[in-house]
Amino acid sequence: MIQITNNMIYNNINSELLNESSSIYNLQAQISSGLQINYPQDNPAGMVNVLSYKNSTSLINQYNSNVNSSNEIASLASSTLNNVIGVVNQAKTLAIEMANGGTSASNQSGAAQEVKQIINELLQSSDTSYNGQNIFTGENLSQTQAYTSSQAHYDANGTVTPVNYNVYTYAGTDVNQRYQITQNETIAPSLTADAIFGSDPANQKSSYNPSGLISVLSLFQSELSSGVYQSDSSNIISGIKNGLNQILSAQSTIGTKVQRLQEQSTSYQTVLSNINQLLGQTENVNIPKAITSLTQAQDSYQATLQTAAGITQLTPMLLKYL
Repeated sequence: MIQITNNMIYNNINSELLNESSSIYNLQAQISSGLQINYPQDNPAGMVNVLSYKNSTSLINQYNSNVNSSNEIASLASSTLNNVIGVVNQAKTLAIEMANGGTSASNQSGAAQEVKQIINELLQSSDTSYNGQNIFTGENLSQTQAYTSSQAHYDANGTVTPVNYNVYTYAGTDVNQRYQITQNETIAPSLTADAIFGSDPANQKSSYNPSGLISVLSLFQSELSSGVYQSDSSNIISGIKNGLNQILSAQSTIGTKVQRLQEQSTSYQTVLSNINQLLGQTENVNIPKAITSLTQAQDSYQATLQTAAGITQLTPMLLKYL
């Protein structure tokens, strides 16, 4: 026969009250914080999942930030080249028109001024910056100007009067700045200016026929000013067309980068949404349900107190008959 003592009765009552009090405290903490896991001991396995979800979110947010920055750079480069294509088409049209007529001195002088303006626009485009850094000078972030200029001359193998003009030499690096957008992938959102506009060696001492678009346009301007353009028009028109094709190719490349970045951004938004949903299911508390549970726990606690009070009053009397 098991003998029931006062201590056993009181210990059972205290244990029940402590459990119910702890349940009330936990439910109050959950309702206050909105979380069902406030401490590791609340749900050790759930806490492991919560930490995993948060670590994944942090990593993806970093990659997504790189994607967003890259996309802004690539989009800026793309819009810049769209404007450049229009300007170069204008130069090509002018070169063809001046080759077929309009050879008066005033026409050639006016055309030379127009070409000068086109050159300035292309140079400004080549110096396009994002957050104070040139997007067309590769990894050389401190290089604000994509080109340096120096003087050269050209005499078309002696068939026209030699003219002086400027050659434009790329001043950045040939390595594009890259951004980490996934664990195993980096992307260069832009291209270097020499890959877009071309480049020519500096300080040419002998007669030099340029290949870079801006240098070709400088020669075009000088030949117009000197009145010798028509003799070399096929060379200039060919140089402008080649430059335009190079820009169109660069625009296509950058357009592909923009598309890749937009796809990756959409993918990350989907992944983050899924992780947040899992995190919410694991970590967040159902407030209405928790309030109902809290009310039930408080009622149970009060009932236990009342029962305990009755038992403690009856215990001395019962012991007299045992």
